[in-house]
Amino acid sequence: MSPTPDLGAAVSRWLEQAGKALAAVDRRAMANAARVLLDVRARGGTLFVAGNGGSAATASHLALDLQKAAGTRALALSDNVGLITAWANDTEFERVYAEQLKVLGRAGDAVVVFSVSGSSPNLIALLNAARAMGITSVGLLGRDGGKARALVDAAVVVPSDDYGWVETVHVALHHVLAYAVRDAAADAPLRRIAGD
Repeated sequence: MSPTPDLGAAVSRWLEQAGKALAAVDRRAMANAARVLLDVRARGGTLFVAGNGGSAATASHLALDLQKAAGTRALALSDNVGLITAWANDTEFERVYAEQLKVLGRAGDAVVVFSVSGSSPNLIALLNAARAMGITSVGLLGRDGGKARALVDAAVVVPSDDYGWVETVHVALHHVLAYAVRDAAADAPLRRIAGD
């Protein structure tokens, strides 16, 4: 019979590692990212959010919280499976987010990407499209920030090579951003872009 693992010790170790990953986040970078989101909300713009895998789920969660709790126009580009597969089938998977932004995005909007590597081709294509359209971008990234770090206007990097800890911290940070926007929105009147 194999010995029973000490789950209490394992849980303590995991929580300690998660705490270290969270503590390594640059607070000024987070404040800068929150400012971008607040500015977009204040001018009535839309926040487009994207990620892959677990990061796609975090992107959906941020869009949900921003829209429901903070009254902000927010859309997760990773949510429409039919649209994603249509773009992937007719062009290539690298274009699934960039092509959506080209149709939906406009001046005054912003893009938020979640990526552990910071170098996913479809997110890089999205950030390049945003830049070409004059759309502000935020990256919640892992490791060293990857290629995305140089492309975003505001980068928040979780300096870890472990995707689990990066994704865990990104979930916590998405709530920080949503709460910041929600709390500030209570005192900030919402302006709509002309034509709305």
